[in-house]
Amino acid sequence: MERISDAERLSDLIDPALRGLGVRGRVREVQVREVFDEVIGPALAPMCRAISLERGVLLVGVANTALSHQMHLDSLGLIAALNQRLGASTVRRLRFSTLES
Repeated sequence: MERISDAERLSDLIDPALRGLGVRGRVREVQVREVFDEVIGPALAPMCRAISLERGVLLVGVANTALSHQMHLDSLGLIAALNQRLGASTVRRLRFSTLES
């Protein structure tokens, strides 16, 4: 028999409560922003940022179109790393936008 951890039990309680309060999406967005820099690493973090999360689509602001293209090519790995770090399938797709200077 599998043993359920305290963290899993707590998650089972918190998630429905957040949904009931209507803030679950915003909480997820903040969580994504917190782990984004860690996932992309210190070399890229100054050049891009997580802007918003809507229905599983993470909008990422990037410094230039070349970086946008490279991150698009790496998007499957980035999505997998973000979701692994978050412990849930929160991000389904990445969309990129060039940041204003």
